[in-house]
Amino acid sequence: MLNLIFMLDKTLLQQTIKYLNQVLGENAVHVAQSEAANQLPYFLQETYEVLPGRMLGHPITLACVKGHDPIAAQQIDQHTKKLGELLQTPVIVALPEIAPGERKQLITHGVAFVVPNTQLFAPQMGMILTERFRNLNRRVQEQASPATQALLIWFLNHYPTTDTWHPFEIAATLGYAGMTATRAIRELVHFKLFELEVKGRIKYLKLQMDRRQLWKMAKPYLRTPVAKTLWTFDSRVLEMPDIRWAGESALAKLSMLNDPQQKVVALTAEAAQKAKQAGIFFEPRKLADGIAVQVWRYLPTMQIKETTVDPLSLWLSLRDNPDDRIQMSLDDIEEQFKW
Repeated sequence: MLNLIFMLDKTLLQQTIKYLNQVLGENAVHVAQSEAANQLPYFLQETYEVLPGRMLGHPITLACVKGHDPIAAQQIDQHTKKLGELLQTPVIVALPEIAPGERKQLITHGVAFVVPNTQLFAPQMGMILTERFRNLNRRVQEQASPATQALLIWFLNHYPTTDTWHPFEIAATLGYAGMTATRAIRELVHFKLFELEVKGRIKYLKLQMDRRQLWKMAKPYLRTPVAKTLWTFDSRVLEMPDIRWAGESALAKLSMLNDPQQKVVALTAEAAQKAKQAGIFFEPRKLADGIAVQVWRYLPTMQIKETTVDPLSLWLSLRDNPDDRIQMSLDDIEEQFKW
């Protein structure tokens, strides 16, 4: 058992060093075993693999969590303070994974941590690097087409009580032809998100996992729904049919985040073209006091009765934003979603 734990620790250490050097630059981080770590209190040695080193030339201590048992954020906070006092360097905790609630607590208490391929939070060193670095991995993966993504998002928003559904009906509702729906079905099955069931001449998709697991499995294949952003001073754009609050404007309505200074809305390319025909002038460059108009790859009206874009598409549109307030609000949205 001890050998297994040691192997897991080394794997976490290797993944952490690789990730940090990816996002900070080659050879940005060096750590090594030290005699000082062997003099630490037993409870710290038992919980962490403690490795002093340097990050971008600055002294640090990397504390890799041993094993996979979760540690409460309050405990990690106490442990890092103790390690910092004893070793007299900033401490960064390496975790194999982290729940949204625990992540929020660590950030609130200013605890530096890293989750390989997900997030680096080290405010003491001026580093707050979030999930935007997952782009490095997403770019080399297959991505769902906009139609496939739209069907999946529709399913998650509208099918809370069934595991089997008929995607052709939804595709027609979303404005996609039968051929497009067929390709979307192939993609969803190819990504192992659903299994195909054929009853007579009708094709159904059957979910083989719970909906939250589906969302987790689908994320690497999904992209931001925002194709481009335009700006305008013309407030008539807010009166366009089928327009929805998006970006930070939507996030403020769905979480505790304050309203942004700049309004953000979403519409389709067709709706943007109609706005231009109505005399609304758009700028491709950012206007400080203008309205940000996101042009989406699929309908931003997944939730017909709501004034905002749907929460999952909103999450996808903002997941690469480095602002930590936004990341915490996105965590809240995932937690509150009716899975």
